[in-house]
Amino acid sequence: MRPTLRRKLTVSFLLISLISFLIIAVFANIILERQFKKYVIDNLDQEKKAVVAMLQDYYDISTGKWNVSSIENLGVRVLGNGLILRVVDGSNNVIWDAMEHNEGFCADMLQSMAENMEKQYGIFRGGYTESSYRIQAGLTGGTVTIGYYGPYFYSDNDLLFLNTLNKLLLLATGVTAFISIFIGMYTSKRLSGPISRVIKKAEQISQGNYNGRIVEAPNTREIVELTDSINTLAESLGRQEILRKRLTADVAHELRTPITNLQGHLEAMIDGVWEADTERLKSCHEETVRLTKIVMDLESLARYENEKLRLQLEDINISQCLSKALKSFENEINRKGILIITDLTDQQAWADKDKIMQVFFNLISNAIKYTPSGGKISLSVSDNSDYVVISIKDTGIGISEEDLPNIFERFYRADKSRTRETGGAGIGLAIAKSIVAAHKGSIEVKSEYGKGSEFIVYLHRNKAFL
Repeated sequence: MRPTLRRKLTVSFLLISLISFLIIAVFANIILERQFKKYVIDNLDQEKKAVVAMLQDYYDISTGKWNVSSIENLGVRVLGNGLILRVVDGSNNVIWDAMEHNEGFCADMLQSMAENMEKQYGIFRGGYTESSYRIQAGLTGGTVTIGYYGPYFYSDNDLLFLNTLNKLLLLATGVTAFISIFIGMYTSKRLSGPISRVIKKAEQISQGNYNGRIVEAPNTREIVELTDSINTLAESLGRQEILRKRLTADVAHELRTPITNLQGHLEAMIDGVWEADTERLKSCHEETVRLTKIVMDLESLARYENEKLRLQLEDINISQCLSKALKSFENEINRKGILIITDLTDQQAWADKDKIMQVFFNLISNAIKYTPSGGKISLSVSDNSDYVVISIKDTGIGISEEDLPNIFERFYRADKSRTRETGGAGIGLAIAKSIVAAHKGSIEVKSEYGKGSEFIVYLHRNKAFL
């Protein structure tokens, strides 16, 4: 069984925290022990110097004698600190010797120090060490020999300090682990919770339920983007499902009318109800032409929507192409008395001339079709940075706000009546959008119901963008 994201995040957070703290603890331990070692060595040197200085004060110049009791007190005191004193005068006479005073204690002390150092380091190369210092006192002075376990040693208090420090670091590691688990579980829950809801919603989408939305508002940008994407996907798929169902009905409607007419005419002529004269045969021919046009439009749309559509790109004059497309509709424009206003500045674009002409034919045809007699159509070509902008605007019936988002869908018709006068199968705009998309351009529509529509096409001026 694969681990959950929540478990992975918790374990990862725990491992990262522990590894980071352990690294810090190890380095801290190394640095602190190194500094403590330096402190012990420096303290040992300072204490030896202090012993020499005090011994110099224990010589009475007026009598020329050493204060033996004071030296003995000093020797006993520093013996507790791990220092073994042996003081002789200028004539090499022993004034005080810690070994003679208590040899057993000195041996036990050195043994204890050896055990302390081995306990701390395992293998420690050390042993009894002596340092001799000249005492500047009187005419002859003297010499003090200070013995100790060298090169340095840890007392019981020193070991207690180091062990306490290590225990504190271990305790801090345990506390860190506990806090890491708690924070990791909390953080992973905050992260995995929205993702689990996204997974659940994705499963609902896969089962055809497009209505629900994820309404929680996470405070993580990536999670917000993920939930927004799923919500957008659900909305898009829901809209596509509606369009798919409508597409099925639309295709059936578009094909049923000419097929029904053909069937009725042919049955009537076969049964002898109608005579197979030229007029009736012509009517049947018109229906077959209509069917052929629908099929050809579908084939064209499939070809244009193919990602592998090949474009014969060349540097073309967009204004000339738009003017040429407009001339193809002169008779219909004159018949309806439509006023044409043009603002066609010379603009060049890299495009497939034949396919762009198809876009212009479809857009101008729609503009004329839905503009009433005496209406107005405006055509303009301008430049906008890297794009050529083509605008075809009419004063026709316009498009309702409800229909506007779906106007480029295949077989979508804003005029629900589907009269022969308006004609068309609702594929023209879908073809136009596919062609423009193949050119890596864009097409948009602005419309207000009852006031007219404006279709705007953006085509690249530079071949490098294609």
